[in-house]
Formats: sequence, C-alpha cells, structure tokens
Amino acid sequence: MSAIPIIIDLTYLYSLTGGDKSFEQMLLSGTVADVDEKIHGLNAAWEAKEAAGVRKNAHSLVSLSAIAGMPQVEGWSRTIDQKFADGVFHPELALLVNNIIAGWPAAKLHLDEVMAAG
Repeated sequence: MSAIPIIIDLTYLYSLTGGDKSFEQMLLSGTVADVDEKIHGLNAAWEAKEAAGVRKNAHSLVSLSAIAGMPQVEGWSRTIDQKFADGVFHPELALLVNNIIAGWPAAKLHLDEVMAAG
C-alpha cells in the first residue's frame, strides 16, 4: 500500500521563530526528533491494536506536525485522535495511519535537508 506523499510547508514554523535562524533550527530539530519518536510509538500501538497508545501518539502528533510543517499529518492525526477518544480500536483508519508511517521517512529526509541548509 503506497502512502500519499507528505507535503512540507514551514510557514507556521517561520511565524513562530520570526526569522531567528538558530531558534528555527533548534525548534525544528527537537520537533523532528519528537515526531520520529511518536510515529514509532504510533506504529507499535497500531500493530498491537492498542487504542490508548494509538490515541496518545496521534494526539501528540497534532501539534508536533503543525510545527514541522506537515498539515496533512496534522489533519490525519487529529482524525485518529478524535476517533480513538472512545477507547475502541478503529481498524478502518488503517489508511490514515499508513499514510503517516509510510510517508514519514521522505518527510523526515526533507526536514533534515532544511535543517542542514540552515
């Protein structure tokens, strides 16, 4: 199953940093590391069919993906977070979860390039 490519739009990040390049680098670097951790957690919880873990990781990804400039991931994560609020595992959201997990490596590479260009 192929994922929808994740588009990166750093407008929100730039609005937070106000042109301060070192702050931008620090914020983006920490955010990318946090997103990576939450996506690994989401994947593990999904594979274990553990609803609370899926929700917890998706909930964290809502704000982190906004900072990292991934509006699609923000939207997908918000949908997952809201749907899993009932504590029930929702296999019908597999496509959204797959889009996040499968799309992340390419998005992370793009963000790593942005940070390297600093």
